[in-house]
Amino acid sequence: MNKFFDLRFVIGTFFLVLGLMLVIYGLAVLGQSHSDVNIICGIIFIIFSAFMIVFSLKKNDKSKELHG
Repeated sequence: MNKFFDLRFVIGTFFLVLGLMLVIYGLAVLGQSHSDVNIICGIIFIIFSAFMIVFSLKKNDKSKELHG
């Protein structure tokens, strides 16, 4: 439950949802001029969210080792 209070996990989850929305929207309007930008930004957001969530989980693993 502590990971839900970690700001990195919350930010990572937010960017994951936003990135998925951009990729899905970009694929839905494929062929229009702005679809490529939405897909690229969505992928960048998903990669950023993966880093944030991984760093959040690694931090929690280290704190568990230190405290027992």
